[in-house]
Amino acid sequence: MKILIIEDDENMVDYIRNVFNVGWPEADFISAYKGKDGINLVEKEVPDVVLLDLGLPDMSGFDVLKQIRRFTDMTIILITVRDDESDIVKGLSLGADEYLVKPFRQLELLARVRALTRRKVPLSEDLSVSCGPLRFGKSLRSVIYKDREIYVTLTEGRILHKLMESQGKVVTSDEIARLIWGERFYSTANVKSYIHRIRQKLEDDPANPSLIINEPGVGYYIKLQD
Repeated sequence: MKILIIEDDENMVDYIRNVFNVGWPEADFISAYKGKDGINLVEKEVPDVVLLDLGLPDMSGFDVLKQIRRFTDMTIILITVRDDESDIVKGLSLGADEYLVKPFRQLELLARVRALTRRKVPLSEDLSVSCGPLRFGKSLRSVIYKDREIYVTLTEGRILHKLMESQGKVVTSDEIARLIWGERFYSTANVKSYIHRIRQKLEDDPANPSLIINEPGVGYYIKLQD
């Protein structure tokens, strides 16, 4: 596993390097402080994962993302202090697989990277699956809900697919965790946060959800609608 971080904050680079040294010591770690250098390293080193900061000194992180996507479909996770929805949507629409808002927790970073890298093979989910007014667009990152296109991360898309495929039946938190992280790394600890993020994007009132419903102590299901 080779990980490239494109980030101009040396303290953040050191922090992330230490996270992987402790939590995933077998991973190789390389870094670039400028966007152009990062693009060159992507071509030269062919990393498995790119952690990309949006605020770079020489060019926009969005432009770096666009250029990388012209020649590779490798996993790209945005890391940013911006939590504005428009920035997140823009990054996902340009092809980012995930995003993390700084400051983020160590275990959260490792969980996101593991969740994405274990799915290097092409996804086999049937995009024709639908659940009332909820369906997929051209990929798992594009969800159509009430005739509105909403961009989600690849992980969020897989969770939604599982819930939609179950057609109103409860999917346990264990099932969701295994889907995301696999048997080796799975933990239900972050399932709730993923559900929260999906609700923030889909629900009219995320605090009082009417689409993705929790069965306390068991899991979640999509409430079927006309």
